[in-house]
Amino acid sequence: MNISKKIAAIAVAAALTVGGLTAAQSASAAEIPGTLAVTPTSGNVSDTYLFDSISLSVGAVAPNNLLAGTFAYQGGVEMGSLANARNAGNVPATAGTSGLNGQPAFHDRSISPTNNFVSNKQLTALTTPLVTGDWELRWYYFASTTAPNRLTDPYVKLAMTFDAATGNWAVKAATVPAVTTSTSLTALATGSAVTLTATVSPATAVGTVTFFEGSTAVASNVAINGSGVATANLPTVADGSHTYTASFVPTNVANFTASTSGTATVQVGGVQATTNVTTTILAGAGGGVLTLTGVPATVALGTATLGAGTLNASGTLNAVVTDSRQLDYPAWSLTGQIGDFTSGTKVLSGKYLGWTPAVTGAPNSVAGAVVAPAPATVNGLKTISTLATGAPNDVEVSNVSALLQLKAPKNTPAGNYSAVLTLTLI
Repeated sequence: MNISKKIAAIAVAAALTVGGLTAAQSASAAEIPGTLAVTPTSGNVSDTYLFDSISLSVGAVAPNNLLAGTFAYQGGVEMGSLANARNAGNVPATAGTSGLNGQPAFHDRSISPTNNFVSNKQLTALTTPLVTGDWELRWYYFASTTAPNRLTDPYVKLAMTFDAATGNWAVKAATVPAVTTSTSLTALATGSAVTLTATVSPATAVGTVTFFEGSTAVASNVAINGSGVATANLPTVADGSHTYTASFVPTNVANFTASTSGTATVQVGGVQATTNVTTTILAGAGGGVLTLTGVPATVALGTATLGAGTLNASGTLNAVVTDSRQLDYPAWSLTGQIGDFTSGTKVLSGKYLGWTPAVTGAPNSVAGAVVAPAPATVNGLKTISTLATGAPNDVEVSNVSALLQLKAPKNTPAGNYSAVLTLTLI
């Protein structure tokens, strides 16, 4: 049975009175990309100088070009400065560039053994001592010479390590990511025996393979050979269809990732033959209809109150869509559109009404998108909007609802307003 359209009209009513308003905002800080390098790359707190040279691959950008400085951070907490601050006036040419002119910065202690712009403090002289673990060397570019702000001004960082027991420090070595692996699986039956062969790529991966039927391990911790292959022989397997997977577990997860194969299915025992069985089912042979019921004559939004600068009211619309058509029928769609509200000769545009759709009771039905009242959207529900959609699935009952939300201008004349909301099922 073909269903073209089903129409339902609902009166939506509201009265307008008075209420309040709120607002909020937030802010954040930044880190800039770049390469920060030092020589030497390791040392001890007892060394006369912490660094012999320090360089940065990026220069300052206005307004953060008034001052530069280096600091130690650990666990996100500043531990203290490591050298004199640099500005355009206090850095002599023999001390190297500061980066404040937009060019990359470089300072070399060999230019002057007392080049305090490289480092004039040992790690033991920090305001807060470092503890064993990772820390950061940060080069900051500041927007003020009198009030540098390390919470908001940009910086480039270099990862470092420290051993409090020995006093040794070093530039932290870059972490090499583990090599991604993949695993494939084949299954071969010979009589009542099954041979499972897993191939791990790349072939250089080191580890073992465990074979599963469902969640049960049928061969555990099988070593892979130099070609990345692991083989398991199952001598006595019951007749029937069996489906297996293989999981590779690396010896060292820092070197290789784990991986699991897709399934491999094998038939054990018996000779099988297949034949096609066919029939014809005509369109409409199963009958079935698409109906729209449970739509109320009126949805009362109640008395509107003032809040956040608009007169607000809300109510709930309910409807029931029953679909008992055959599966090859097209999907259905339930839409809605409202006209303008009127109270005698007074008119309130329907664009100030929106909705939040919901669907329960039907896994194949989907609620439509939220439509916000104007001015968040141009026309609110004056534009045809989807309340729900669904596809035939035996007999399916979709309980459709929508929270109707009215946000009228606060200067709207008082009155008992109503408008017609038209639902269309097709």
